[in-house]
Amino acid sequence: MNRLKGLVAAQVDQAIERAIASYHAFAQAEPQSTDPKEFAAHHAACKAALAHLDLLLKIARITETPAPGTSDTADDRLATLAVAREAVGAIAGGDEEEE
Repeated sequence: MNRLKGLVAAQVDQAIERAIASYHAFAQAEPQSTDPKEFAAHHAACKAALAHLDLLLKIARITETPAPGTSDTADDRLATLAVAREAVGAIAGGDEEEE
């Protein structure tokens, strides 16, 4: 099981970084149309991206082991998670709905 956690840990940090960058770029590109359906679709897509990021953060928390080939400690990864959560909160404006 530790081997599998190591394999996941090696990729989850990069996936989190890509997801944050992708979400940020997409969220900044508000629809130019005033059509309410386009607006709703854009915000639904943003919400889905945040759910994806949240899932990645949960996976990272489960795999709190150093990524293979790095000198990261569990504490280093927790600090990275904290920064990622702050970034998501800042991007989302701290207004996330619970489902």
